[in-house]
Amino acid sequence: MKTQLASLDIHFVLKELKNLEGSKADRIYNNGKEEIYIQLYQSNVGKKLLRVIVGKAIFLSSEKDVDEKPSGFCMGLRKNLEGKFLDSVKQPESERILKFVFKAKDETKKLYLEFFGKGNVILCNNDDIIVDCSIKHKFKDRAIVPKEKYKYPHMEYNVFDLNKNNLIDLLKNSKKDKIVTSLAVELGLGGVYSEEICLLSDINKDTIPKKINDDEIKKIINSIKKIIKNKKNSTIIYKNKEAVDVVPIDLEFYKEYEKKKFSDFNEALDEYFTKELKIVKKGESTYEKKINELKRIIEEQKATIKNMKNKETENRKKAEMIYNNYQQIKEILDEINKASKKYSWEDIKKKLKGHKVVKDVDVKEKKFVIYAGENS
Repeated sequence: MKTQLASLDIHFVLKELKNLEGSKADRIYNNGKEEIYIQLYQSNVGKKLLRVIVGKAIFLSSEKDVDEKPSGFCMGLRKNLEGKFLDSVKQPESERILKFVFKAKDETKKLYLEFFGKGNVILCNNDDIIVDCSIKHKFKDRAIVPKEKYKYPHMEYNVFDLNKNNLIDLLKNSKKDKIVTSLAVELGLGGVYSEEICLLSDINKDTIPKKINDDEIKKIINSIKKIIKNKKNSTIIYKNKEAVDVVPIDLEFYKEYEKKKFSDFNEALDEYFTKELKIVKKGESTYEKKINELKRIIEEQKATIKNMKNKETENRKKAEMIYNNYQQIKEILDEINKASKKYSWEDIKKKLKGHKVVKDVDVKEKKFVIYAGENS
């Protein structure tokens, strides 16, 4: 089941996102740390809502589920991006990254979206100095923290500009034991597209990379080019009625699977990640928060009522006990009142030690506890 866009997925969704260039960033929202929504406005087109599921996916969405109060990071994005125009959106080489450039007059801001690992949203100035980021990280070869220059981890080979010598070099030095794994990891194609390339190239996917011959290398390169240039036919793939993938083109790998077609990749991604997969841990909506708050109040009131009923029952028993033993209690009270005029409460406590009815004397509070049948 797909939970994260592959490099080729980003390549295809980018073709559709290009239509957003020239739009103005109208409003920005967030749903916890998991989602960012950028509302864009374009003359003669209207508003478009760009949804970013951090580290997982990006697409135009038909609806939003946002926090009532924006996060500090979201407020920073609003301050830096709202009112600026989207000048360009690009994918650096074949990285799982999208770079958005926003401009207004003499000011330029860049927004980098990383779709690998846990993902990240990184706001930079025109010189790629980090202004803010959704997740701060320090790695061995780069630091994602404010005031540092943004650098992304480069794949050694660019799948969109791959030639025979590149692939020979990659496979010769491969540390993987299968060609399908080498293409997926070392070339960054991901599992499904690597399976597809092996099918299109008529190569056993379990072949050791170092044993791939020149003819097979040519087939692999041709298959990669075929996929990249393939005409879009966006579909959600189902297995046993459950959605397992969303793809921008027809794939031999999914030839026998049930499919649902869409007019474009954004629409397919929207339905897959919103309705089918539901991977985002959504925060409560304003409506849900009010409902849950009312439920909490009702539960507290129920507990209070139950506690009051228990106290009522307990007090009724005490009242009945006092009523049934009124004469005895009155005699003891009279005796203790008389004694208190002559003796201290400490003395009274000593004198009443072992008394059949008076169980204890509280000297400080000047109270006493009596025994009356089974209750006291």
